[in-house]
Amino acid sequence: MRGDGRVEAALFSALAIAWALNYPLSKMALRYADPLQLTLLRFIFAILFLAVLMPRGLRPLRGLRTNALTALFGALDLLFSTLLWFEGERYTTPSVASIVIYTYPILITVMGVAVLGERMGRWRALGVALGFTGVAITFSGDLEVYGATGLILLLGAALSFSVAAIIYRKYLVGEDFARVSTYHLIYATILAAAISAAAGSPIPPAHSMTSLLPLLLVISFPGTAVAYTIYVYLYSRHEVTSIAPYLFLVPALSVLLSYVIMGVSVTWSELLGFVPLAAGIYLSSLKR
Repeated sequence: MRGDGRVEAALFSALAIAWALNYPLSKMALRYADPLQLTLLRFIFAILFLAVLMPRGLRPLRGLRTNALTALFGALDLLFSTLLWFEGERYTTPSVASIVIYTYPILITVMGVAVLGERMGRWRALGVALGFTGVAITFSGDLEVYGATGLILLLGAALSFSVAAIIYRKYLVGEDFARVSTYHLIYATILAAAISAAAGSPIPPAHSMTSLLPLLLVISFPGTAVAYTIYVYLYSRHEVTSIAPYLFLVPALSVLLSYVIMGVSVTWSELLGFVPLAAGIYLSSLKR
């Protein structure tokens, strides 16, 4: 990456850890709330945190077109991807959910080249191929174990997330990243509230909120408010094909954190998949 490498490496590390932590914590949170309830509460809490952390982001965006594109960005990047993820994770383990969703780096790389005209060097292309191989090996036996429903939903989340990043890079990259980050969350929250009202999905009962609140605070603060701000900031400075390969780190961390937090066993295929995955991340960092 160009720019202040140490600062951006630290920011990306925080992003990867926060997003990886979301998977086991969301699996636990779904015991107390359905996917729509958890999504809406996650967004509401994240807005409150963002208002304190980055008040400049609350300054209104100018122009109907910019606001409409930001709303579309929020719907795809946050709302639809999150609903598909939470629903899909009900059928799988947290580690499998993160692994399937993180076919995202392959999807976004293909779209970046095809839609945005970005270029990849031979090492980055090889790195993405190895990263994909690592992901494929890691969840090679899971379709048989968990069935197709959850995996299809999770792949839908990956596709939604990928299209959102393309929209941001193509149409919104010239806007202030703080305001885009804040308002794409605000618009996603408004849409989630409307869907929740139409579906008649009430807030979880008080006894569930007692157990849900500690999990929700972590998912909403580092996992959403901080992580998505870092994500938009990095994409405001770098092409998608530069960022995407490093995101293979998230499922690797998620498998580790799922084991530490929930005791989910790590399989040999998951361990074997980490080898090409790590090699892919390293090769993607080579500037050739």
